[in-house]
Amino acid sequence: MSAKFWFDTVKGQATRLNLCSYDEWPKSSNVAVTALEARLPPLSTNVAAVAVGYGCWRDSAVSVTIRARRKRGGGWMARDTDEVASSGNFGAKLLFCCVGCFYWITLTPFVDTSLNPALAKPALWSQLLAYMLFLIVVVYAMTPRVRSVIFQPRLLLALVFGWLFLTAALSVDPLGAVRRVLIALTVCISASAFLMLPKGESQFARLAGGGVMLIVGLCYFGVLFLPRLAVHQLTDFLEPQHAGLWKGIYVQKNETGVVMALSCFVGIYLMSAWSRIIGLLVIVASSLFLLKTGAKTSTAMLPGIFILSIFFERWRWIRVPVVFGGVGLLNLATVGVSTIEPLREIVAATGIDTTYTARADIWRLALDAIAQQPITGYGFGSFWGAESLVNSDMRSLNWAVRAVDAHNAYVDAAMNAGIPGLILMVIWVLATPLKNLAAIDAAKNFTPLTRLFLRIWLFSIFLACLESVFLARSGPIWFTMMVAMFGLGYQARYRIIASRKAEPAYGPAYA
Repeated sequence: MSAKFWFDTVKGQATRLNLCSYDEWPKSSNVAVTALEARLPPLSTNVAAVAVGYGCWRDSAVSVTIRARRKRGGGWMARDTDEVASSGNFGAKLLFCCVGCFYWITLTPFVDTSLNPALAKPALWSQLLAYMLFLIVVVYAMTPRVRSVIFQPRLLLALVFGWLFLTAALSVDPLGAVRRVLIALTVCISASAFLMLPKGESQFARLAGGGVMLIVGLCYFGVLFLPRLAVHQLTDFLEPQHAGLWKGIYVQKNETGVVMALSCFVGIYLMSAWSRIIGLLVIVASSLFLLKTGAKTSTAMLPGIFILSIFFERWRWIRVPVVFGGVGLLNLATVGVSTIEPLREIVAATGIDTTYTARADIWRLALDAIAQQPITGYGFGSFWGAESLVNSDMRSLNWAVRAVDAHNAYVDAAMNAGIPGLILMVIWVLATPLKNLAAIDAAKNFTPLTRLFLRIWLFSIFLACLESVFLARSGPIWFTMMVAMFGLGYQARYRIIASRKAEPAYGPAYA
């Protein structure tokens, strides 16, 4: 076990030893302490006792504090090593902030929606900046303490992206599809390394809290001072019917609604991990903005997911039925209604709009397309927006040919990579987190951080039944969902271990 040591001193005498280890933490806490004791140098003879506090909230960093009590004067001269060490990782904190802002704020906030989005092209500087940021993340991810941890489970992810590359190569636009898969892969790698950047959980809580406050604050700033860009207008090119609804820094109100719902989950976490007042302010501000967006799906899902996460933690037996059964039933009630006539009549009898704000036409078109090419699909991002579709004879009969996606992540997965691709995605986004939750139970590691990841993941997998969430190459939703999935994996393999009480020592004190 390699470790880094530093001392706090009073008048030249060491009163506290700080240790931070970056190797994998042994399964047995007794073995861990024995290994540490064997490597620690003696403290000052002015030290009467020590206490070892050790723990790990993520795979790669074990934060250990050796608290020393002086013989004379009494009192513990200690605070969490995480606070001491945080001043030494400015570069990692800056990278955390840059990556978070890149996906949550993007390089183009406050987009003018009165312009035709089809004519907008990314500026060269923005592409270069994105590549540079990813290269920095890769350099960080290649460090020994990180590369053995990130991008797990690797075999499954290799199958997912390997199949995506294969189907992209077989598509009508192989170069474009392969490029899109590469971008999706960079997003995945960035998300897996994202949680490795903070020194510990308290630093993560402060950085995440500061980031969420910045995002929510920018959204309110836009509404107050840039209403033409932060509020939907009658002059909007695509959706003038949303005039008056808030969208903040994002392009569309529904995306903003999702961000505000996720911000509420972060606020709940902050109340436990950082500050009750700050967490409560984040919840209130985000909830108010969510209501002003008019995003019905996110507004309805927010309290439902919060309650469901409580049941998930207490009643393990409901997890598989709720996840697989819930996602299946929701897809049946949405996509199924668009194609199964008896089911559509039953739903219509309840007064529910069976078109789901015109999504039904898109789903029917998508299902017909999947039936024609069920094994390999059409290649990643190669169906929607293709000239052969937009300029086809169907454009006069079905407006859905102009859609940019299927408004359902599971349907889009089948369109991009066929039924095998859909199966691999389901294993990755549904089965793997469930397996990690079982391991978290075994380790008794249902902490506030675990609950944050759980709520984000649950929200995302059900949102995916109405929005194309998976493998998005930009924006906050898919990136945040992956952070939650990787976070559940980290929590499954490691747990916080409580500090040990100090024991009296005679002569030179060792940890």
